[in-house]
Amino acid sequence: MHELTFMELMRVSLVMPVLLVLSVLVVLVFMERVFFYMRMAKIDPRLFKTIKDFLLADKYQEAEAAAGKGKGLVAEALESLLNTAHGKNRHEMDNILTLYFQRTQSLLGRRLGFFGTLSFICPLLGLLGTVLGVMTAFRDMALSGSGGPSVVAAGISEALISTAACIAVAVTSALIFNYFNFRQKHVLNSLNIFGQEIILLVERGRDV
Repeated sequence: MHELTFMELMRVSLVMPVLLVLSVLVVLVFMERVFFYMRMAKIDPRLFKTIKDFLLADKYQEAEAAAGKGKGLVAEALESLLNTAHGKNRHEMDNILTLYFQRTQSLLGRRLGFFGTLSFICPLLGLLGTVLGVMTAFRDMALSGSGGPSVVAAGISEALISTAACIAVAVTSALIFNYFNFRQKHVLNSLNIFGQEIILLVERGRDV
């Protein structure tokens, strides 16, 4: 069985060079998002427990210092919430938490739409490859003046290869999109829970 080389694959269909560019972009954007999430999407329950213990003991400065040692968007949001807690009422603190929630959501969701778009577009590119392949098969049949497997094989091969490649990229993009969406929701839920509990603890300290 003859194995296609890279250049032969690129000549299979007009869809293949486009798919190659999209595949490279998928890898680059995926790597960028992975590194960003590794640095900025950390959830540290031990850090929050430390902050909570300080707040329960009415040690607000120590709680702020502990939050400042944390890394990631959640730690930054908690630190800012604690830094602005003095003199702020519950409504103002809720507004601050909402602002950081929106900022975190924006940073974590950046470029994720690229994967969602590809998961929708690539099957359409695969359909285009199928149509082009069938057109090639009929053209070869018309030029030869007869039918048969040997005549239409090239066109059918073009259709199947490009369609399979597009489906593979679409599935990969959909998996990546869903994975980062799940991570994003987890970070945002944690930020909201931690932030609301800190607000309650600060309010409790004021009432004592």
